[in-house]
Amino acid sequence: MGLEETACFSGYRAEKLPFSVSDENQEYQEFLCRLSSVIRESAEEGYRIFYTGGCTGFDILAGEMVLGMKEEFPEIQLIAVLPFEEQANTWGEFWREKYFTLLEHCDDVITLQPRYTPGCYQRRNRYMVDRSSLLICYYDGKTGGTQSTVAYAEKLGLEVKMV
Repeated sequence: MGLEETACFSGYRAEKLPFSVSDENQEYQEFLCRLSSVIRESAEEGYRIFYTGGCTGFDILAGEMVLGMKEEFPEIQLIAVLPFEEQANTWGEFWREKYFTLLEHCDDVITLQPRYTPGCYQRRNRYMVDRSSLLICYYDGKTGGTQSTVAYAEKLGLEVKMV
């Protein structure tokens, strides 16, 4: 499959999300509805491969949403692109469980390097953007990795859909 059928995700980690990830949280539920709409629309437009970086927060939530849509869109694939093997070692149990469950259900898992090194998250983001024609992101202007990923995607001419 080519770039025209491939999308990637970028967004805030759990600690930067402006809401708590809880079924009782109305803001979180509204976010999930928006995320679902954007992914569904993208699948209907012909996107078949979705890359996730697998970090806490947006990456994992977006990956879970793709997996949840496989019944409706059986041809879609979720590929996790991990910056390094042990990225989840320091996370709390909630996100570690979500992470390992997500990886078990991915169509493929690509690990870019064995250990953390400075810049490994940016290399992971560029790897995904370089292989995509669409960036789906959760971003509100804060500086950081998501901002630089959006700028890089725009520089390369990718379509950018904000959740």
